[in-house]
Amino acid sequence: MEEEHYTMAELLAMEDEMKIREAELAEQRRLEEKEKQKREKELAKQAALEEKERLANIFEDKTLKCKKCEKDFIWSASEQKFYKEKGFFRPSICKECRAGMKTINNFHK
Repeated sequence: MEEEHYTMAELLAMEDEMKIREAELAEQRRLEEKEKQKREKELAKQAALEEKERLANIFEDKTLKCKKCEKDFIWSASEQKFYKEKGFFRPSICKECRAGMKTINNFHK
């Protein structure tokens, strides 16, 4: 088997090529890591949005105070869901006061 003999210039050229290839590989790994971090950040952001949406759809009965009669009334979870779906604001007066206002308004028509 014949041994290959390289000149000093060829050895230096091969060394330069190896350094260039190592630098390219290091840059490729850096870019892959950056892309991985970007994906992880997007996944975390998406998970946070999903959790926020999930929590926004959990309703519990709430006690509110009527602005007319100042009595406490229950704003049920199902009413809250309905209000959210319709884009309504939370009620400020109880059902009884609202019914009384409707009766008065219908009387004056």
